[in-house]
Order: sequence, then C-alpha cells, then structure tokens
Amino acid sequence: MNDRERRDFEAGLAGEVDAFMRGESTRRTFITRFGQMTGLLAASGPMLSMMTDWALAQQASELADPSTPLGQAQAAALKASSEGPADGSAFRAIEAAKQYSGVTLNMTSEAGLQALDPRNFSGPMLEKLTGIKTNVVELAWPDLYSKAVAEHIATSGAYDILDVAPMWTPSLADGGVIQPLDDYIAKYMNKADLEDYHPLYKALPTYKGKIWGLFDDGDIFALYYRKDIFEDPKLVEAYKAKFNAKLEPPKTWEEYAQVAQFITDQLAPNVYGAGHFRKAGSPGNQFDFLQQFRANGGQLFDGDMKAALASDAGVKTLQNMIAANNASIPGNNELDAVSLWAAFLTGKVAMIYSWPPSGRMAANYSQSAAAINFIPQSQIAGKVGYAVVPGNPEHATGFNKALSADSANPDAAFLAMQWMTSPPVSLARVMLPYALRDPYRLSHFRSELYAGLFPSAKEYLANLNASANVGLLDPIMPGAQDYFLSIDRMCTAVWAGADPKASLETAAKEFDETTDRLGVDSQKAFYAEFLKLPGATADNTVEKLGLAVTL
Repeated sequence: MNDRERRDFEAGLAGEVDAFMRGESTRRTFITRFGQMTGLLAASGPMLSMMTDWALAQQASELADPSTPLGQAQAAALKASSEGPADGSAFRAIEAAKQYSGVTLNMTSEAGLQALDPRNFSGPMLEKLTGIKTNVVELAWPDLYSKAVAEHIATSGAYDILDVAPMWTPSLADGGVIQPLDDYIAKYMNKADLEDYHPLYKALPTYKGKIWGLFDDGDIFALYYRKDIFEDPKLVEAYKAKFNAKLEPPKTWEEYAQVAQFITDQLAPNVYGAGHFRKAGSPGNQFDFLQQFRANGGQLFDGDMKAALASDAGVKTLQNMIAANNASIPGNNELDAVSLWAAFLTGKVAMIYSWPPSGRMAANYSQSAAAINFIPQSQIAGKVGYAVVPGNPEHATGFNKALSADSANPDAAFLAMQWMTSPPVSLARVMLPYALRDPYRLSHFRSELYAGLFPSAKEYLANLNASANVGLLDPIMPGAQDYFLSIDRMCTAVWAGADPKASLETAAKEFDETTDRLGVDSQKAFYAEFLKLPGATADNTVEKLGLAVTL
C-alpha cells in the first residue's frame, strides 16, 4: 500500500466509523471494511481468523535493524543460544538439539498472525542454529483442540508440538494426547527459568502435580483510555461539579458506567465513553461476564457442583454490563472485537478493555510490520493511558506449548519448546510487531529493550504486570467451552431485552446439564484442582496470596 492508497484508506475508514455510529452504514459494510484487520486481535480467542494471503506474504523473514530495540533483543537471543551462558536454557537446548539436525518438527499454530513468529523468526533461527526444520500447521482456534484429539485417536503422529489453551490441559492430559514434561525439564532445562514466570502464569500448565506444557502467552485484559480526554480541564471541572469526584480511570464497574456515560453525554457524537465486543461469539461475552461476576463475589459452582450463576452477584453483573452498554457507542451490542479496535484506533471511543496488543497498536508500533501495514495509523498515539480493569481483569485464554504424546521426536520437540520459551528468545518473540504473543515473564516486564519499543512502553509493561497481580483465570476443566457458550447466549439474550434473573437461571440450567453430561463427581474434582491455582477466584489472586510482583 503506497502513501496515497493509505491516505485514501484511512479517510474512508474514519468515514465508515462515523457512518456506522450514526446508523447510516450496515454492519456488513462496516465489518467488510474492517475485516482486513482480522487476525490482529490480541489474544488467542476463538474469533481470530486467517489473514489474507497478501498480508502474510508481506512479512519477510528477516531480522530487525540491529540498532532498534527489537533488533537488539533478537541479537541477544541469538548470542544466548550460540554463546551462552552455558547454563542458560536457550544455550542448553540448542546444544542438545544439534544431534537432531535434519529432523522436521510439525507444530500447530493458530492461523494468521500467530503463525508468523514460527514461520518467519523462531523457526528459521532454530534451523540455523540446529539444523532442525519446523513445519507450521495453521489451524482455526477451535481446531487446535479438536485436530489434536483426532490425530491422537488416529495414531497418525501428525504433530510434535501443540499450541493449546490452558483450559484444555486436563482433557488433553487425561486423554493421553499430551505428555508430562517433568522428566524433560529435569534433564535439559535450567529450572531457574521457571521462577521467571509471573505467578499468575507459572502454574497454568500444571495438572495433578505434573507439568504439561510451557506457558507462552500473557493474555491479560487491561484498560486503555484516552489521557487527553480524562485530563481535559473542562471535562475535569464538569465531572467534579456533577459527581464531586475526580475524573480518572474507574476503579469499580459502577464508576466505569458512570464515567462512560459522562463522556458520551459531553462528547458524542464525536467520541463515546466506551465500547465493548458484545456480538455473540466474537469472541464472546464470557470473558467480560466472568471477570465482573467474580469481582462481584460470584461463584461459578456451589459445593455440590450446582451452577451458582443465578445469584445477586449475577444480577448485579448483568445490570452493570447493561449500564455500560447504554453509555457506549451506537451499535455496541453488535460489535465484534475487531470493530471495537477500529473505533478505538480512529479516536471514536474514550476507553476500552482488551488484550495486550491494544497498547502496541494504539502506539503505532504494530503498524511498523509489513504484514499488517494496512492497519490504519493510530490517531491516538501518545494519548493513551493504561489502568487495571475495575475489580479483577480476566486472563482470557492464553497458550501453552505442549508436547504431543505421539511425537516421533519427543526430545527434539521439547528442546525446541524450551528454546522458544526461554527468557532471551521469548523476549524477542513477544516484541515482534506482527505476532500476538504477549509478555508473561518477569524479565519481559522488566526489559529495558521492550520498554524502548514506543514512548510509553515502560508504563504499558508495568500495567500488564499489575493487572496480572490481581487477574483471574478462565476456568480450566473439561466442558469449559460449553460453559462459555452458555454465558455468551445468556448475555446476548439480555442485550436483546430478556430478564437478567431469568436468563441467569436458564444459563445455570445449561451449566448443570453440561456438568451432568460430563459427570458430576469428575467435574467436581476438576473444579477443585482449578480452585488451587492463583487467580482462580477473586479471593485468591496473586496479590491476595502475597505473591504480587513489584517491578
């Protein structure tokens, strides 16, 4: 895309956003325009889809300019892998893996931008260092689970390394699809690297006392807001006069709706207070509901494994979400995550909460990659602040790298996983502008190189760390996706006018049906295992367990 085409595109883009919010554009027209952004969504959510062939072809498999922070991180990763220190996991992995030169490892990846890292950076570097080739198998998000199970049942040996969401670990482990890593870790890894994970993420690959993967994606929600709006003297004065309070990022969900409504009342139709991805399955309302419900004191199940959704906490959560919807941009309840991104980047929304690439894209860092240079330049660069989501932010999905039980080359596969997730190599990977892996190691959050990616990167990293300190995990147990779908259907019904309490009761009934189908006793055991994890509830966050990380 040349400069003229970019200017024309961005002018049309801004017009589409304005027209959509005025109700003058169909959703089909709006999403067609912004469909070019599909695959740029932060996270590993189910709505991520394949990028266009054109976009993928644009990203050359070259290292970054060595004078840039990314280039320096890549050079450091290469040096740590080839020169040491000798006890580092990157060096140890490469030295041990050289004996497998010529082997090809098949590794699954979510289709789209997620696959660009192993295709264009880590895969080629691994081959250069060891002679091991990698074949990246791109799959839609749900297929990352179903294909892994199907190939295991078929005993095809099709995969060596699997990208899996933590929620799938119990099912894949009990089903024999993946194998524990404890022996490999003892044999090859510098165990000190396990202490470099933020406490919220450290235990995510564990199940029944064993380690079933290496964590690889810090998908924590955070609040992103327009500092220029929150610091505008006229708005600050008006908010003080109306509420006798300071206009600042909200600390509670009641404050969130209040602030959003105030900004909408003051600035619409040019800017609206907030926006949310409320469209069913795009990627779904479950993440938002789960973080608010548990922050409000809600429990998913009672002691007998009966659904506990239909509670005062459930009603309060839906009421808060409705209030936020009413304070948001027109069409809010039909927005998917990509549409919301576009509205924020073009300056139409004052605050959103979403996955970590929000901050990188708002700062125009992501747009430096050839693979995604068709994304509109952020009109809010330099104006974005970061805050913790009110209450407790959701760690929405994420990824572990798991070792297929059917791999013909398990040692080579584990060594590749160890190398990719080692501190120096993983830092370079999470700094890639085109990839969607997000910081998760303490060394990531403390990295001066990452802090140099864009002017406010240090504050961005500090907020991701602070968010993880009080973050909540998606339920990790069989049937998690079925429970999620029930929540999504419930919320969608409420947005359409259904009674919140009745909708909660319907969702609770669906929860119980899922639990009965999978077995009450077994689900109770799985849930008990989940509750042991830091971040399983608002009462046992990393912070409340005394494990909070201070940078």
